[in-house]
Amino acid sequence: MTENFDTEETKEILFPDEETLNRPASESFSEQLRNEFAYKQIESNSKFNPELAEIANEHKIYTELAEFIREHIKTVGQEQAVKDFQTGLNLLTGYKKETVLEEQIRLEEDADFGDKTFAMFQSVLEYYPLEVIKEYIKIGASNNAVWETKDDSQIDTNEFVDEVAENLTEEEK
Repeated sequence: MTENFDTEETKEILFPDEETLNRPASESFSEQLRNEFAYKQIESNSKFNPELAEIANEHKIYTELAEFIREHIKTVGQEQAVKDFQTGLNLLTGYKKETVLEEQIRLEEDADFGDKTFAMFQSVLEYYPLEVIKEYIKIGASNNAVWETKDDSQIDTNEFVDEVAENLTEEEK
């Protein structure tokens, strides 16, 4: 997969800020329609230009993953959602002795969607289907929910983990 998006564009697409998340439904719907229209145009033109087919596919993956992450951000916040994303990527690649990736990077789970996270995401997209990536993001979110609440007597860890998993699962329906 080529890098048609840079680090900042990818961060804005996958992890929108609070203002973007809380836009009126009509604005969000308009943006969704524009994205679908742009995707259809690229897709129809890709018959004549194979490189456009790759761009269209990447655009579709980014859009689907962004929709998957959007509700999770509303539940846990952008910072935690980025940590969960990083944990998911680490679980998918970094904790395995054998991986299909040429280069293993252990991401800092620091909520900073920087160049290393972007590079790992690009590598993962080349080797793993989107559904696998989404499953590992769910696992990363559950893992973080357990570790970050297990010692807090005011939070029911089991209930919180169930809520996080449910929110991520609802996005797939």
